[in-house]
Amino acid sequence: MAANTTIQRYGSGPTKYEQQSSKVKRKEIYGLSYPLGKNRDTGGFFKNNSGREMIRQAVTQLLRTERGERLMLPNFGCNLRKFLFQPITEEVFTGIKNTITESFRNYIVGANLIKISVLETGEYDAAGGNQLRVILTVQLSTDDLEVFDIEAKIE
Repeated sequence: MAANTTIQRYGSGPTKYEQQSSKVKRKEIYGLSYPLGKNRDTGGFFKNNSGREMIRQAVTQLLRTERGERLMLPNFGCNLRKFLFQPITEEVFTGIKNTITESFRNYIVGANLIKISVLETGEYDAAGGNQLRVILTVQLSTDDLEVFDIEAKIE
């Protein structure tokens, strides 16, 4: 009775590089869904999310937070409310873009900032204050390099 045996010679199998490349998984970044407890029925109080939705929530939170509001991260935020009552000039728009770029670079992981648009809405709230509309074009750092816009109103 003969047994089928396969003899593998030295150097005839997959190389170490080929073995490693087949084991590489897609790198995904996860974070908490914001606001906390929003969907307690579907994902629990501390629901995870990733990709486009996670970046959208993180950037919106960054844009709407004033520096000093977060206890353990006093430099987190963009301080965009300080620009609301200033005359709309090119220097103000440049200051807004520089502030957003610096904060984005320091606090957003998993995405690259491509373009910043700052627009005056011309709308006024109940207190008579001005509003700004900030639109960021962002590219995910994952394999698919998805590009999308994030919009936030600063009131």
